[in-house]
Amino acid sequence: MLVVCALIAASAAPAAERHRADSFEGTCQFSGILRQQPPVTSLPHPGTATARAIGTCSGTLTRANGRERELDASPSRYVARAQGDISCAGGTAEGRGYIRVGGAKVRFLFSEVRGPGAAAVRLEGRAGGSAAGEARVSADEDPVEIAQKCSGQGLDVVRIDIDIATTPALSG
Repeated sequence: MLVVCALIAASAAPAAERHRADSFEGTCQFSGILRQQPPVTSLPHPGTATARAIGTCSGTLTRANGRERELDASPSRYVARAQGDISCAGGTAEGRGYIRVGGAKVRFLFSEVRGPGAAAVRLEGRAGGSAAGEARVSADEDPVEIAQKCSGQGLDVVRIDIDIATTPALSG
């Protein structure tokens, strides 16, 4: 009986470890591209947005096996895809994505509330925790050109900057 209990306990440990997820605690800054489908105009309508950005993250990466690693301006990638009712003036969207940091992929559920030129972003880790921050139109963009597109054929691509901080960690 003791041998059977020991075998069950030994086989349960690796199963529990498989369900653990990588997590990150810290801050990240990204720059990239936001693509809108269909292009956004001055009137709200359903659509899909995809953000792809690169940048750096600093903080503590904890791997699924429990190993911790300190990161300082580690090259990182942000990818998110969301759907919602949006316009150039604002709206809301929800979706999912991930941050690739220090060789780990931390998955999240995504939500945002947009205003003109900026959005409050909330990430909920697929395995717990969260992060919050801001996404905004890059200062490199021409606001007059954006306004013309918004009042005309629509804005389909814009450069963005994203700043996030975990609250306290993002696990996924």
